[in-house]
Amino acid sequence: MTMTLNTEPTKLPLHEEHLLKGARMGDFGGWLVPLFYSSIMEEHAAVRTKCGIFDISHMGEFLVEGSDALAYLERNLPRRVFTVKFGQAIYMPLLNDQGGMVDDIIVYRMAEQKFLLIVNAGNITKDFSWFTARVSGDVTVTNLSGEMGLLALQGPRSQTILLESFGAFYKDLRRFHFKDFEGGVIARTGYTGEDGYEIMVPKGKLKQVWDVLFQAGGKQGLLPIGFGARDTLRLEAAMPLYGHELTDELTPLEAGLEWAVDLSKNEFPGSVVLKEQKKTGLLKKRIGFEMIERGIPRQGFEIQKDGKTIGSVTSGSFIPTTGKNIGMAYVAAGESAVGNSIDVMVRGKPVKAVVVSLPFYKRSSS
Repeated sequence: MTMTLNTEPTKLPLHEEHLLKGARMGDFGGWLVPLFYSSIMEEHAAVRTKCGIFDISHMGEFLVEGSDALAYLERNLPRRVFTVKFGQAIYMPLLNDQGGMVDDIIVYRMAEQKFLLIVNAGNITKDFSWFTARVSGDVTVTNLSGEMGLLALQGPRSQTILLESFGAFYKDLRRFHFKDFEGGVIARTGYTGEDGYEIMVPKGKLKQVWDVLFQAGGKQGLLPIGFGARDTLRLEAAMPLYGHELTDELTPLEAGLEWAVDLSKNEFPGSVVLKEQKKTGLLKKRIGFEMIERGIPRQGFEIQKDGKTIGSVTSGSFIPTTGKNIGMAYVAAGESAVGNSIDVMVRGKPVKAVVVSLPFYKRSSS
């Protein structure tokens, strides 16, 4: 008797809503997600100029609580958690003992000894094992990923839509802060380089939130946004993605994320390696580059200098905001200077590019 494994991707809680809005669906890390509704270019532009809504309910959520919860996170995470105030969130990488990045996460401080953690969808099982293996004392780690849904409202009109939808209580919400909402939270966070919010609620309330946002957002030009534009937006904002710019072998120093670790802390997983790397210097660095000649860079493409391999592309795309082909890569540290001329190997041929400063796009502060 042979057994067949179910390899069907998991549907998002709002799967039928996406179909009703004309979504072209596709597999993303074992999830059936909207790739685009109209076009990646139109959706990218909508987030940059008006507002877009993303269903990111594939993401994972862990609850960490107990009388030793703060000490447990302080011991195991690479940033100081005790300084985070109630209602505040903090971004950081999750590290292994070799200093490699297991994932990148956001930690929300709900109370003195209660924390909500957002983790990447493809790493839920791995991350949960990482956290539970390190538990000691009065600490409980609960995987809420199957119970919660998550929507991202992003773009310059996001605040107008949010306040019309849910009231002035959220008007003073600052960047990387959150407030309680319907059994979940509304946080002023995002993954697009724009102002915006992420709204987490129990899955049973997700459609109601979706409907209210569209009702309020109709006259503001709110559009549903697929994962295609999610990727071009985060690339343009130079936000790293696990499996591309972040891996279990790369360190946050190499990734340009030294600001997201605190090397003055006492020992945490990977701290010895990172402190030594800081002392001796980096062999490779994450860079941004812009194509000078025609060609679209893609993950895995080799990067050369004077005919010698110096690195490889981690993410690349045509970007509608500027009309340019851009990418991120890891290259030998000596070749990482802004203005350095490099060759990206596209279909076996060298195509000229230049190293540029990151991010490629930064929203106006006005």
